This record gives sequence, structure tokens and C-alpha cells, in this order.
Amino acid sequence: MVISAGLVTVVGLLSDEGSAPALLMTFTIQMIAVVAAIAVLIGVLNLAAVHLGRFAHAEHGWPYSVVMLFVMVAVIVLSILDRAEIWSGELEGEQISLRAFEAVQVSLESALAALLAFFLVFAAYRLMRRRVTVWSLVFSVTLIVVLVGWIPFEELDVLADVRDWLVRVPVSAGMRGLLIGVGLGTVMVGIRVLLGQDRSYKS
Repeated sequence: MVISAGLVTVVGLLSDEGSAPALLMTFTIQMIAVVAAIAVLIGVLNLAAVHLGRFAHAEHGWPYSVVMLFVMVAVIVLSILDRAEIWSGELEGEQISLRAFEAVQVSLESALAALLAFFLVFAAYRLMRRRVTVWSLVFSVTLIVVLVGWIPFEELDVLADVRDWLVRVPVSAGMRGLLIGVGLGTVMVGIRVLLGQDRSYKS
């Protein structure tokens, strides 16, 4: 089934728009989307059932289960209210569930980004303490230049320029290399699945 769905998708992508293979590919993708949505719904119901059981039996960590259930119900209620378009005044036309999600997401990302600076400094300290090598020196110097370059002082404009160059050239090159590797890996996995060489489909 997996190989057939993959071949239908590949042939449909290579066919002209509106042709029979393209229409069959569209239908297949729609069916897969429906199955994925049902799987997500089952997963949410299972998650709710597990945490309800933990709360009912007062198992270890049950207050976290109460928080999780409360947040789940709140998000569902906000989504229903957004669909009903009951907001008025300044909130008319707004998606409150999306705004609540962004508020939580931005706060978490900001906290993680703040912790990342301390983790990097501690990692540089551990590297230099364990063994001083050329690469540990490069890592430490780069870290210092980037962190100090973010300080908004006019006297540090040179370091800010160096930081911008590091982000624009080496970091961009590394990210492109990672993306190319991810793309090649995805293609190889797809080919192995289409050929039936993946471990999951071998007897």
C-alpha cells in the first residue's frame, strides 16, 4: 500500500495538471489528509483519557494533568468561539486562539533563546577547561564576538560588523549544507520506500 501510494504520487507530480494520474494523486493526498486528521483526533482523545485517568486515581503528577486538561478545553472553546465569530469591538475579526498560541509560543521561544546563551558560554568554558585545541579556540572566539557584537555600543561597531559577516557567510553556508543533506536524505528514504528496501517492509 505504501509503495503504491508513493508511485501514484510520483507519477501524478510528473503528469500534466488535470490528467488522470494528477487527479488520482490529488484524491490520494486528500484521503491521506483525512486519515491523518482522524489519527490526530484519536491521539487527542487518548491523551485526554490518559490524563483523566491520572486525575481520577490521583496518580503522581495529577496536578499537571489538570493543567493539561484545562488548557486543552480552553483551546477547543476558543477555537469554537473563533469559528462562530462572536467577537466584537476591537476583537472583531480576530483569532483569539491564534493570539493565545502566539503569546505562549513567543514566551517559550524567548526563554529558550535566553537560556541558549548561557548554555553556549558554559559549553565554551567546558571545552577550554578540558582541552585547548584550535577548534575550541575558534568556537570560543566566535561565541565571544557574536555575544559582544549584540551589545548596542557605538564602540563595538566593528564587532557588530564581524558578527553580521559570520551570520551572513559561514552560518548561511552551514545551514544550506544541512538543508541539502536533509533533502538528499529525504530523497534516499523515498527511493528506498518505493523500491521496498526499507527495513519496515522487508520480511
